Amino acid sequence: MKTKFAHTASLPGLEVPGAVLRPFAGEQLMLMRAEGKAGSPLAPHAHPHEQITLVVSGRLKLRIGAEWLELGPGDIAHVPSGVEHEAFFIEDSVVFDAFHPVRQDLLDKLK
Repeated sequence: MKTKFAHTASLPGLEVPGAVLRPFAGEQLMLMRAEGKAGSPLAPHAHPHEQITLVVSGRLKLRIGAEWLELGPGDIAHVPSGVEHEAFFIEDSVVFDAFHPVRQDLLDKLK
């Protein structure tokens, strides 16, 4: 087993409209730092991966299915596998998303 380590702000970033995504993957679990800009949306999407979102700083609105949540520092939300969700950053924000299994689609985009 090889140990992996990184400072999350220095991880390679994948730029998407309104945010920078910085994934860090193990064998079966992935954690991703997302840096969102105030006033920016993240488009509605769904994926087969289970997701947990933790807000470190800032504020955002998160839609999971039909429900809208407003999240701030220390708030956490679960996105079940296959459920459509989207976000809107109210303030500049840093959010961590955990995924199981690993989102190989995002890792492939960094290559």
